[in-house]
Amino acid sequence: MEVSPYAWLFAVLGGAIILGIVIAYGAIKSSQATRRQKDAAERGTRDMYHKDQNPR
Repeated sequence: MEVSPYAWLFAVLGGAIILGIVIAYGAIKSSQATRRQKDAAERGTRDMYHKDQNPR
């Protein structure tokens, strides 16, 4: 039983495309900060500016 060369082509290309989509999805999801992280960053930025404005 011989498998058509086109079947292998579709299998390899399809796998590469699916893998690329999964990697892109993971990169997008992990790059988004949570609400807690955004609040902490905002609070830290405000603290830094207040320290600069009120030197001791």
